[in-house]
Amino acid sequence: MKKLATLTIGVAALAAIAAAPAKSGLNVGETVSAFHPNHVAGPHKGTNACPPCTYGVLPQVQVWVNGDSGSNVQAIASNLQANMKAHSGAKLKAFVIFLTDEGKSKDTANAIEGMSKKVEASDVAMAWLGKGDKAVEDYKVNTSAEIKNTVFIYKDRQVKAKFVNFKADKKGLAELDAAISAITK
Repeated sequence: MKKLATLTIGVAALAAIAAAPAKSGLNVGETVSAFHPNHVAGPHKGTNACPPCTYGVLPQVQVWVNGDSGSNVQAIASNLQANMKAHSGAKLKAFVIFLTDEGKSKDTANAIEGMSKKVEASDVAMAWLGKGDKAVEDYKVNTSAEIKNTVFIYKDRQVKAKFVNFKADKKGLAELDAAISAITK
């Protein structure tokens, strides 16, 4: 009987862990800070311009990519491009930051360049940042394999919405559009 109770508690604990949402990133209400990714495509190509520093209090979206599929990232980037055009009066800015392991920055840069040619998102800044960079810690981005991406929607440098393991399907894109609309009013 005691073994059955222990087994039941163990199974319940594992189920609770599996059902818990993935944790990554600054929470809603927290403030974004300066960092300097290596821009490969978009308006800051060839620089290490800081997104929050460059655009200050304007509405912005940062997508931190940690091994997500190319098709999902391309769909996100295309959606961000469309949102930037739709909310041009609010001066919405968008960034896709690919996290990379030490020694793989050149491969990551090449992959970003290839992806940027496949997707019509010329206004979306695409950059890479090493997983060991202090910004990863500052932004509380979880780099474990189960976290594919972390998306921050912010204005006035304050996070207004966040998505972890965002899926660029119809439902996900509608939620992203709503979050962007909320910061561009």
